Amino acid sequence: MAQLIGIDVGYGFVKVTDGEAGYSFPSVVGEGHTKPTFSTRMGQFSAIDHLKVGIGKRIYFVGKAAIRHSKFVYRDLSYNRSVGEDFEILFFSALSLFSGGASTEFNVVTGLPVERMHMAENLVRRIKGERTITLYRDGNSRDIQLNVRDVEIVPQPLGTYWSQFSGLWGQEAESLPEGRIGVVDIGFRTTDLAAIEDSEYIPEKSKSLSVGLATAYSEIGLSLASQYGLEKESYALDGIVIKRKINVAGESIDITDIVNDAFEKLATNILVEINSQWRVSDFDSIIISGGGGHAISQYLLPQLSQAKLVSDPITANCRGYLAWASRLWNPPSRVGKSQEEYIAQP
Repeated sequence: MAQLIGIDVGYGFVKVTDGEAGYSFPSVVGEGHTKPTFSTRMGQFSAIDHLKVGIGKRIYFVGKAAIRHSKFVYRDLSYNRSVGEDFEILFFSALSLFSGGASTEFNVVTGLPVERMHMAENLVRRIKGERTITLYRDGNSRDIQLNVRDVEIVPQPLGTYWSQFSGLWGQEAESLPEGRIGVVDIGFRTTDLAAIEDSEYIPEKSKSLSVGLATAYSEIGLSLASQYGLEKESYALDGIVIKRKINVAGESIDITDIVNDAFEKLATNILVEINSQWRVSDFDSIIISGGGGHAISQYLLPQLSQAKLVSDPITANCRGYLAWASRLWNPPSRVGKSQEEYIAQP
């Protein structure tokens, strides 16, 4: 039987779950090599921190491993993410975390920004079917076959809606809301506005905005360069933004004011767009999600009286995708598993 997978290949982070385990890693790809790497620590290390795969005739470090070990590193923010098979590398690296042997079958639900759904057929062709990759773990390598037997592409914000109103295996966690619901999914590269009326997605009232956390990161990067002479790529800013600190010549410097200023500007930008695209008073409730939603909700919520931040907004989409996968393919042995039993490990 094929494993059910919900996967959100975001511009900032990849989030993936099968309902038993969940993983998140930076959407960063780097040139791989076969040189030995050594750790000065003792003990076991998670595979998520040491993702190294071979696809075709090339080797790649992925996620944190790329940031640490690769000479050439990139986070692709292009429209179709087709340069160097970036999407495929991230997608199959995520699936490899659930490989149970030499060959594993998957049924997958994933998403695209609402105004890029015209790319769905092309994306299906890129990821559906069999793919052989090489895994490099613990100093050893082995070939595995990943077979994406079936795949469903949906507008990204629907994942948030399903995670909010469906149990993990497709059972209603609460009554589906009536009226008009807005989902504001703030990601790294884009922000998606999705309108849902009486449980039906309305594409004519949905919109993708080319603004997200990357916009704030650009502002933060400029401030660090002008004030401290530090030039950082976007992937190098992740930890800095989370910790609100930088190290300069061994000294730890608090940059909370720089981060907060950039986040407040981003929130203002998104609020202007929301009010330009929607008549906000027509919505019975507005759901905010995504890594960007988590970061700037303190600025958004006071301006949107009917809005709330979803539980675990960073992983909301991939959890919702999994709920939809259970409705599509409904494995009998797993029906009845409650949402409370789900263990997320973002």
